[in-house]
Amino acid sequence: MADEQYNGRIAEIELNESAAICVEQIEDEITIVIASVVGIHFQVTAEQALDLSRALAVAAENAAKFHVSAG
Repeated sequence: MADEQYNGRIAEIELNESAAICVEQIEDEITIVIASVVGIHFQVTAEQALDLSRALAVAAENAAKFHVSAG
């Protein structure tokens, strides 16, 4: 796997009609873009990206449990 190179956009998640979050990767550089009227770019380390991924997964799981118990 170390020889593989990942280049380009990994995901584009549309939040609403005027905003999206994009994740891009070129080799070991990961960029998170919050695109709206004004774009904000964050470069994060692989460890930070994993932490963010875990936090979003926990929040999504909690929200899904809440949705089931409320419905």
